[in-house]
Amino acid sequence: MCGRPRSARVDSVNPTDAGESTRGAAPSDRSPVRAKVRTALGCYVLSTVLASAALLVAQPRSGIDSAALSLVQFGPVLGALATWSMYRKTVTGLPFSAVPVRRVLTNVATMAVACVSFWLLITAGAVVWGVTPVGPAAVGTVPFAVFLLLQLLGATGEEIGWRGLMQPLLQSRMSRFAAICVTGTAWALWHVQAFTAGAPIAISFFVAVLAFAAVLGSPAEGSFRQRVLVAAIGHWLINIAWYLLAGDDTSDRPQIVFVAIAAVLVAAGVTTVRRRGPRPPARPRRAHRREGHGPAPIGPGRPESRSHSASFARIRSASA
Repeated sequence: MCGRPRSARVDSVNPTDAGESTRGAAPSDRSPVRAKVRTALGCYVLSTVLASAALLVAQPRSGIDSAALSLVQFGPVLGALATWSMYRKTVTGLPFSAVPVRRVLTNVATMAVACVSFWLLITAGAVVWGVTPVGPAAVGTVPFAVFLLLQLLGATGEEIGWRGLMQPLLQSRMSRFAAICVTGTAWALWHVQAFTAGAPIAISFFVAVLAFAAVLGSPAEGSFRQRVLVAAIGHWLINIAWYLLAGDDTSDRPQIVFVAIAAVLVAAGVTTVRRRGPRPPARPRRAHRREGHGPAPIGPGRPESRSHSASFARIRSASA
């Protein structure tokens, strides 16, 4: 019996060609992923806008004082849930893994120091300008301690959407800085009521929110829970500091100007500390493509190539 030579099967597949075909297919494989990320982002923005509009309508009927807890703060978490239910593979497949607990604690400490610095700056500006801060006063019939808890719930609801979902989706396709800027812009425009109070207040508010996006987005790293934890604590502390200055009227002048200036200064400090501080470990390089399939190819500059050349020379001289 004459069978097909076994070597013919082996030679029919060229490892080099296989490697080149895999590399050549990579860009086309990435384009559907990018399209899914863009679609997921569009779903999140649309769902958040619709949920926020519904919550604004429901606020007067709920009997909850909007100064103590604004229901619209839960619009981002509803948008995130809708996006997760429709694009679960895209959301869960984001390339962000958990960081060590020590790093999370460092990020929380950095956030706390930044927020306390923000409060000191706006309080100092108010004192210099002759404005009396509101302080830890009750919000209507809601005690200040209960107000603190309600604000933590609202801040967490927002951050599940903004820093928990939107920024990571953007960051999978662009740099962290660009993702922070885009997320901050969407976050600022989401506060529609701030842009109906005149140009000075609108500009100050927009600058402040962009700076807050840098403060909250720079230390937000790791898994979903870690990012939301750090960002929610920072968001909560910023809201409390702002309330201690201006109460429930966050668009008062000159307080809003103090807030914008202080936010920019704190954002500059946080980004500088993050840039100079320890960075997360780099991703491990991929193993050599010939690993497990024999030694690496011999190049002209390697010692092995010189030894093999000498061996070939001795064999040639012996045969001559």
